[in-house]
Amino acid sequence: MKERAFSEIWKLSPNVGDANCYQELVKYTRQIIEIYKDQGRLDVDPLESARKRVLRLPKEQLEKELKGAICLVSGGLGCIGSSLIKELLEFDVQEIVVIDKVEFQGVPWDDRIRYYQCDVLDRVFVAEIFSKHQPHIVFHTAAQRNPGLAEKQISESVTTNVFGTLRMVRAAENTASVRKFVFCSTGKASRYFTEEVYAATKKMCEYILDVQSRNSKIVYSMARFTHVVDNSLMDLELRDSVMQGKHVRIHSPGKFVTAQNAREASYLLLNSLLYGSKGRCNFLIVKNLEWPVESLELALYHISMSDKEIPIVFSGNPIGYTEKFFRGQMDWSKPAELNLLINVYENRIRRLNEAEDIIVSNIVKCSKSVLNWALDNLRSATTKEEVKANLMAGLKGIVTETLSEADKRDTVNILNWGLDKKILAAEKATASDYGAIIPMLFQSLENTSYYPQVEHLLEMSHYQKH
Repeated sequence: MKERAFSEIWKLSPNVGDANCYQELVKYTRQIIEIYKDQGRLDVDPLESARKRVLRLPKEQLEKELKGAICLVSGGLGCIGSSLIKELLEFDVQEIVVIDKVEFQGVPWDDRIRYYQCDVLDRVFVAEIFSKHQPHIVFHTAAQRNPGLAEKQISESVTTNVFGTLRMVRAAENTASVRKFVFCSTGKASRYFTEEVYAATKKMCEYILDVQSRNSKIVYSMARFTHVVDNSLMDLELRDSVMQGKHVRIHSPGKFVTAQNAREASYLLLNSLLYGSKGRCNFLIVKNLEWPVESLELALYHISMSDKEIPIVFSGNPIGYTEKFFRGQMDWSKPAELNLLINVYENRIRRLNEAEDIIVSNIVKCSKSVLNWALDNLRSATTKEEVKANLMAGLKGIVTETLSEADKRDTVNILNWGLDKKILAAEKATASDYGAIIPMLFQSLENTSYYPQVEHLLEMSHYQKH
């Protein structure tokens, strides 16, 4: 019954403006709500547990780290940046220097805060701020974070995320006082390879920090975030749609997101100060993310709570949200420890914090020469089409190198888990749905003793050895 309702909604969605179609959509939406309720769902907000979850914060250790420290926070007026600042003020910091390209309204709520309206791309102004305040700790949270917008504003997103991060790193390196640098990344960077602009920029930044960390006096670290409920574009759009009372548009059924809250994100950043390692850029993620939330269930919950007769409409997946989840992303040798924010290679070297609620790991290394080639190639682009093409080419070059260095036994497992015939059939998927990563994984095993172990997968993958 549910599948039939989904099918009918897909057919009717383009004509939601027609009165008869609208009523049919309301009918099928009501049917799906009843099905979900019969399954014991929609009684509570699906994001409620993520809103309340709390990580441990080792305050005594952090107080030693932060006492008398001058902290600089880029993007400090954003959701995560402002949450971080509130937490920093709980410690005996000397000063918090906030830079954001958005104009600050009002008066800082604490006399330890210094605010500058400054874009991280403004090399001269950024350098002046670093020189004037001599920060000890830098938290880089500024970014263009909207995946859909990143596909439309490709050049701007690449410039802000990649070269803005590079500019902050260089400013820190040129300032003798800086001892630690913490970066905000995304769980999307755990993908082996991605053709989505936002995820690709963040993945490129992770390589920048890891390469920089190897020969630096500064300890670099980062936190990978997932869907932050306090700043959720999806949840906000769903709530607004319900309030307007017309219809609620979602991409498609079967789309899931993991979630966390802003305070949890700021705690990850603070813990990053304690779990950084000189010579490697460690990343931190929440260990117990719980089961992912379906966007459809969230939409149905808001409709159900409103008591309005509002239909669901399927719009299809827009650019920036089209990549299909690759099952080989996760380490199925330990099903009880599955986590969407860490891939198989990274999972092999994972360790836990003292409270065992945070996972700490590293990315697979790339060389400085390959990274510099990718960045130079990206700088040479003049049109948005060239920017995206060069971003993907550069990332592909980096990932090809990292796969050659990765444990081949892991690569064999990744291909076997990701291209399992039964799973592909159940999901109505093919290897081509996962893009360029499949041939890249095969190529990394060519001319090795491990290649025969994956040859049986070649036919279904449509990959031909060259």
